[in-house]
Amino acid sequence: MAHPDDDLFFVNPDVMSTIRAGCFVSTVYLTAGDGDEEVPAEARNYVMNRENGVRRAYAEMAGGAPAWRQDDVHAGGRTVRSFRLAHQERRGDVRLTFLGLHDGRPQGGEPDSLLHLFDRRRKTITSLRGTESYTEEQLVSVLVSLIRQSRAGNVLTLDPDVASFGTGTDSRVDHSDHGITARYAREAAYRTGTPVISYLGYPMARLHRNLTQAETAEKERLTRWYMAQSQCPRERVCPARKIYEATLSKTYRHWVERRYRRTHRNPGPGEIMGDVGRTTRYSADSPEQCLAAPNDPRRTGEVRILSCDGSAGQKWDAGPDRTLRSRLDPAYCLTAAGNLPRLQACRIFESAQMWQWVPWKSPTWKRAAWKLVGAGNMCLYQNDRLLPSPNRDTDRSPRLELVSCDGPARPGLYWR
Repeated sequence: MAHPDDDLFFVNPDVMSTIRAGCFVSTVYLTAGDGDEEVPAEARNYVMNRENGVRRAYAEMAGGAPAWRQDDVHAGGRTVRSFRLAHQERRGDVRLTFLGLHDGRPQGGEPDSLLHLFDRRRKTITSLRGTESYTEEQLVSVLVSLIRQSRAGNVLTLDPDVASFGTGTDSRVDHSDHGITARYAREAAYRTGTPVISYLGYPMARLHRNLTQAETAEKERLTRWYMAQSQCPRERVCPARKIYEATLSKTYRHWVERRYRRTHRNPGPGEIMGDVGRTTRYSADSPEQCLAAPNDPRRTGEVRILSCDGSAGQKWDAGPDRTLRSRLDPAYCLTAAGNLPRLQACRIFESAQMWQWVPWKSPTWKRAAWKLVGAGNMCLYQNDRLLPSPNRDTDRSPRLELVSCDGPARPGLYWR
């Protein structure tokens, strides 16, 4: 999760039901959740109150006393603050781990934000306490280690396909920390071969209420235990408070009444669908992205990845000669042209037009997905680093590139 409470607002009741089934739950918060607090002492107090709040909520989910024991973990060559619920009667463990990075703020404007690390404006970012710094590879390595240590059956995170960031619950934007945390969680899950389950953040507020009355009541009760601590005045840290009883805001009410997973539909006949989706304020509820010949191949030779629309320009035929021919013009084949894919006239036994389908391999995550490997061990790749400009209809889809197939599994390398 990005912040201490995203799990309570956006993933519950799934966290609660997993804990109450006696299963091991390990929640990792990437940022400290310091929000917009400018006064250092008040920011630290707010962080501690949010941590106290999630600890109380998790103790309530586990049905035991809020007794936690600090039990730091060693991951990726680092020691990370972590707490275990000291509840001996439980069959499953409950652990909360805090990396303590800066809250990036909704649009990612904080200099040490996750967004600035992701879009390469910063090579390293520091923690709120200033005691740790992370490159992107170091951060992902820590997440990989935490997933492996927990022997996770699933990685639950927020929507990695969201691409427009800002303040609001009108379905068009999400918090930058939500989307970038989800991207890094997905990257780590691919490296470990662990299934990813993702959930909508801010955009779910406009959707229909989909939790039962009983689910809503229990989700609200747990949220109120969190809020009892997090709503403590910023001037102090509250060790323990009674349950929050004030009226919930309209936004919080929307969140406790809903829980939506982000799912991709299956590809249709002839479609080659990327594992990286894209949701912006303009592409709304359909994140799926398909390999596309958007224009006349004879004229432009252009090939891209675009929102799936079922058109002939997004349909392909895989030939016995290992070519991929566009149904828009079957005389044109997908061709490796330097570091970019192009559509060029099909030529017999042309190595640049021959593609090998290399299947996804994981003993724990069974799925039908492939890398498309071309000449020189270069793979067709979905690069989603270039994000849309705020309030502008630009760069809505990942860029299509050819990159080396070597290295760990990455979402951008896989197609269905």
